[in-house]
Amino acid sequence: MADVTHIGDAYAWNITRIAEAFGMSRDTVRKRLREAGVQPKGTRGNAPVYLLADVGPALFQGGGEQTAASHQPDKMPPKDRKEWYQSENERLKFQREIGDLIPVGEYRDDLSRVLKKVVSFFESLPDRMERRRTFSAPQLEELERTADEFRNQLYSELLEVDDNG
Repeated sequence: MADVTHIGDAYAWNITRIAEAFGMSRDTVRKRLREAGVQPKGTRGNAPVYLLADVGPALFQGGGEQTAASHQPDKMPPKDRKEWYQSENERLKFQREIGDLIPVGEYRDDLSRVLKKVVSFFESLPDRMERRRTFSAPQLEELERTADEFRNQLYSELLEVDDNG
């Protein structure tokens, strides 16, 4: 028969299992646990087991050198703040060079061109359908009313975006 294990033991893992679960090497896990001073809860077989509640902070706090202020430039020391802004400027230059970022003016020109085509399509749709004689008069009126509603809705939403941004 199998032994009955206490439910708390389900959260006590050895270094190999911790490393597999978090996708780290065993050496990295062992080093971070040692640096954080995490002590084993006990042993299972010949291997020490650690509580996950103790392991998580030790593995992911960054060795204590990163604090909540480390990602908030206004709370950094001047030298670190300068280096952070320089690195951000370099990141933005790189993203612009590879095409991940585009200038606002270029974006607005492209958006304007697309929206003009969309609006033009909906404005001319009833006329084109009338020439093809695919719709009856009441259907054409409904199509024109729906196209006008769409165009007005698009215009309203664009005004809201402009007001908010």
